[in-house]
Amino acid sequence: MPRYRIEAGKQIAFSEAEETARDAEEKAWSDGKAERDIKRTIRTLEAEISPRRMREAILGTDSDWLKNKEAEIATERGKL
Repeated sequence: MPRYRIEAGKQIAFSEAEETARDAEEKAWSDGKAERDIKRTIRTLEAEISPRRMREAILGTDSDWLKNKEAEIATERGKL
C-alpha cells in the first residue's frame, strides 16, 4: 500500500526513495522497542523510591527494601 505526504494541500505518493527511507525509520523504531521497554521499567522502579522509603532505609527499618529495589534496577540496566 503506497504512502502519501501532503504538499501545498495536495496528496502526493511517496517516491521510491521516500518509501525506502520511511521503511528504514519504521524498522529502527521497531528495533528499539526492547530498549524503550527496559528504560520504562527502570523509570517505574526508580519512581517507587519515595522519600518515605529513603527515610526507612536510613533508619534501617525497611527490611532491605531499598537494597532489593536497587538490585532490580541494576538487573534491568544490565539488559541494556
